[in-house]
Amino acid sequence: MKSGILNIKSFIYFIGLSLLAVSCYRFEEPPVQEPVKMETTMTIAQFKALYPGSPYEITDPSIVISGVVTSSDKSGNVYRSLYIEDETAGLEVKIGKTGLYNDYPRGMRLYIKPELLCLGAYGGSVQLGAASTQEKYETSYIDVQPLIDRTIFKGAMEKLPDALVISSSSDINDDAVCRFVKIMNASYQGSSSGLNTWAVKADNDLGIEAAYGEQNFKVGDKQIVVRTSGYASFADTKVGMEINDKCNISGILTKFNSTYQLVIIDLNDVEKL
Repeated sequence: MKSGILNIKSFIYFIGLSLLAVSCYRFEEPPVQEPVKMETTMTIAQFKALYPGSPYEITDPSIVISGVVTSSDKSGNVYRSLYIEDETAGLEVKIGKTGLYNDYPRGMRLYIKPELLCLGAYGGSVQLGAASTQEKYETSYIDVQPLIDRTIFKGAMEKLPDALVISSSSDINDDAVCRFVKIMNASYQGSSSGLNTWAVKADNDLGIEAAYGEQNFKVGDKQIVVRTSGYASFADTKVGMEINDKCNISGILTKFNSTYQLVIIDLNDVEKL
């Protein structure tokens, strides 16, 4: 019996020493990552001009482009991509991960070495991604971490670039695509489907699946579609405007074929007049 008691006491003593050793061990803080600074070799506009109209694999190891992040996927309305821009143009980078706002917040400068990646287009809008194995897509997502690490480098946090102001229909053009813009005095034209919310949010109880919503706005004689994901945090929020009501509205300008579309970051981008 005494032997059993001694064994128990020895076990407790051993556990106590182990806990003391763990509590006394000093865990080292991970090293702070210093912002990178690289020399760029071309502007974003020059880089996008390399696209010949079909998928273009980049083999030049000397190419370095840079831009400031203008998008955020925090609200869920931007999905698995981020947008950067410099003083010449904007570019969609298909990272292929969610929660990008944690790793690449708005205002962070990024440097990109695109060797082994691919310039392609979707609906006529040029994107940077990985080479696609599917014929219907010109690029795929850069979703392999070693490829991301050798391609995208984090620079310093900077002031978010001022939105490109769009005040007339002539300002809505391909040069503004993939840039963060502010559309002034836009006239609300409603939804062609009669939807009065920004999108359709999933409701499992009612058997409703999430679906994109499209709300139409006009600037002069040109129409812009505000396209919102059904997974956006504000998807089921009512638009709250009557036909021909005016607003200033900001977001990432995109294009699908001949239709210009706007992706808002969150409802702070909508300023009713």
